[in-house]
Amino acid sequence: MTGLPVLIAGGGIGGLALALTLNQIGVPCTVFEQVREMKPLGVGINIQPNAIRELFDLDITAADLDEVGLPAREWALVGLNGNDIYAEPRGLEAGYRWPQYAVHRGLFQMLLYAKVVERMGAGAVRMGHRVAGYRNEADGAVTVLVEAADGTRSEERGSLLIGADGLHSAVRAQMHPGQPPIHWGGAIMWRGTSPGVPIRTGASFVGLGTHRHRVVFYPI
Repeated sequence: MTGLPVLIAGGGIGGLALALTLNQIGVPCTVFEQVREMKPLGVGINIQPNAIRELFDLDITAADLDEVGLPAREWALVGLNGNDIYAEPRGLEAGYRWPQYAVHRGLFQMLLYAKVVERMGAGAVRMGHRVAGYRNEADGAVTVLVEAADGTRSEERGSLLIGADGLHSAVRAQMHPGQPPIHWGGAIMWRGTSPGVPIRTGASFVGLGTHRHRVVFYPI
């Protein structure tokens, strides 16, 4: 298996962060992503200080993150009458050594993708290629079955396969064929973005509502 790359199924946030980590420690890898073109899809996510620590260790800077979001300064729970129930500082203002960031999910993924291409070359992420399955070999290597967007199929050998291919993972489905279907928990969530006027600290994560209906909003 000497010289074989680690193969990563999925070029989302997890797969790209893993690729950056492997590159940092000198392990060759290839990412297979089924979409033909990376686009900034999604809305907001909050990245907690422990995750920001890992990003900083990957030489992703606060200036990089400022391009896709902003440091969160406060978490606040507000009653239906608008009065505070509870509030606390977040990130650096809460005494952490690392900030908390509220970012646009799609732009954050594009940031990771740009870093992978910059450090590893465009060929490190095989766009338009989906991992459809795998085969463990007697020598300890793994052969990955790859489907291209044009319908062609190929095989790739690697030292290890890591499934980061999302909710409907083909890797997980093969590894755990008896796993039951995804179970809906009964909650409906609507997500979106809208222009707004900064409130409170200007970077507050605010929740309000009841145990049945809730609204959470924050600037990105």
